[in-house]
Order: sequence, then C-alpha cells, then structure tokens
Amino acid sequence: MSAGKFFCILAGILTIVATYVLSLFSFEFFFVTVYVWGISSIKKIPEMFTNPDAYATLLSLPTYAIYIFAVVIIFFLISGIFQLIGVKSRVLVILGSILPILIGIYILLFGFGVLPTELNAYSFVFWDSEPLIEGIIPLKILELNTVDIGTYVLIGGGFLGLIGGFAGRD
Repeated sequence: MSAGKFFCILAGILTIVATYVLSLFSFEFFFVTVYVWGISSIKKIPEMFTNPDAYATLLSLPTYAIYIFAVVIIFFLISGIFQLIGVKSRVLVILGSILPILIGIYILLFGFGVLPTELNAYSFVFWDSEPLIEGIIPLKILELNTVDIGTYVLIGGGFLGLIGGFAGRD
C-alpha cells in the first residue's frame, strides 16, 4: 500500500472519529455542560430545512443563506467518507479534507475567544447539552482551555487527507 492511500485511510478514520465520537469543544451555559460535536448538527439539520426563518433571524441572514449553511454542514458531516473514498480519487480526498480543516480552525479560534462575537453565533449548529451516552459519547479527553482533543484530531485528519491527496498512489 502506498503512503498516499495509507494517509487517506488514516485521515478518514481520524475525521470520522473526531466528528462523531470526540467532543470538539465544551463549555458551561447556565449550569449545563454544552458539547460541540457532529451528532448535534445532525439533530439540527432537519430543523434548518423545515424552519429556516428562525435560524435566519437568529443569525441576521437571509433565508437562502441558511440553506447554504445547512448544505455546508452536511458536506462537513460526510467529509470523513470522502476521505476514505479518496483512496481511489484524489479529488475527493482533497475536497473532504478542506472542510474539517476550516471548521476545526473555526472551533479552535472560537474556543480561544479570538473570533468577534458576531461570528460566534454560527457555532450554535454544533451545540448540544445532551450527550449520546453520559460520560462516554461525546468523549471528552484532554481539555485545553475549553477546546477538547477532538478539534486537534479533526484538524490533523484534514491535514493528513491533504497529504494523502497530494502524495503518490503507487
């Protein structure tokens, strides 16, 4: 197996684990721990399509922008699968690696308080106060200033996917 294929498989696994199992970020909100992770966005996607006006009002955006935002989130959720398919197609692994890097850096900047407060509202789609399995999923390991290890694994999976996409296939 070539290095490019190995990096694609490793990137896909890391991205899927970071998105669906690990907590990317967590904080206390009115005595409740709020987790930022991929499953919470799966819960909010149907609401974004059925009631986009509420989200448009919340974010001060036009309604069509909520649909575009929802489609971007869907592509983020399937980016790990794109990276795994990237074993056969370089284009898919590169496209599947860009969104995890961008969203990981966004969550990293959000966690360290670098972003302006106007941009913090966009992270609501990843917020969830109900863990799937209490204390297990989302897995919260090594919290660094409210940013959990899942964010770093997500960014690492994205960069490994880019390396695998540009590396040779033979």
